[in-house]
Amino acid sequence: MSNTQSRRPLKVRSTTWSKNIATYLSKKNITPNQISIASIFFSILSALCILFIPDATSFDIWLYSILSAIFIQMRLLCNLFDGMVAIEGGKNTNSGELYNDIPDRVSDSILFIALGYAISHIDLGYLAALFAIMTAYVRVLGASMHAGSIFKGPMAKQHRMAILTIGLLLTPIEIIFFEQFYLLYIVLVIITIGSLITVLNRIYTIYRTLEDKNNV
Repeated sequence: MSNTQSRRPLKVRSTTWSKNIATYLSKKNITPNQISIASIFFSILSALCILFIPDATSFDIWLYSILSAIFIQMRLLCNLFDGMVAIEGGKNTNSGELYNDIPDRVSDSILFIALGYAISHIDLGYLAALFAIMTAYVRVLGASMHAGSIFKGPMAKQHRMAILTIGLLLTPIEIIFFEQFYLLYIVLVIITIGSLITVLNRIYTIYRTLEDKNNV
């Protein structure tokens, strides 16, 4: 990451455990950019597990669902620590913003497209990926227009990942005990619609910010 102005405000950065881990990583021969790239690796692992869920046995459904959820959380931890190592650890680079943003867009796309294939709604997966990318595009556009970095939801990255994680953890219960496979479809619909609303919300916020500046 290149600066603190474009950072998503997160309370977890002030916790003792996150500071300790960030300090540990900062002392190692690990760069923030490497941590950012690692988030893609974890997203790929999660996506593979998602693709295995529909044809899995009862035991494997639990295994793939839990592993997929864990890998998503590992992806989020990478998103947390790349910035902390860069800023708090003093390893910031001029190209850091590229490594901070692009892996996030790739990770979101990998997960949602894989989910679309898993539930046999491929178009919906691509649509979710598109709107997820658009949320970031609008945020960056707002910053470039001096309206600030807008992180408003209701379906920002952490919300998308939280809903997907919950859906994955509940899917084995749905399949094994209720013999149906609709929950992940509902999850993808919620993420898609929520991401679209987020895009519109951010666009409106940027518009109001710029108009208010003109009226000053």
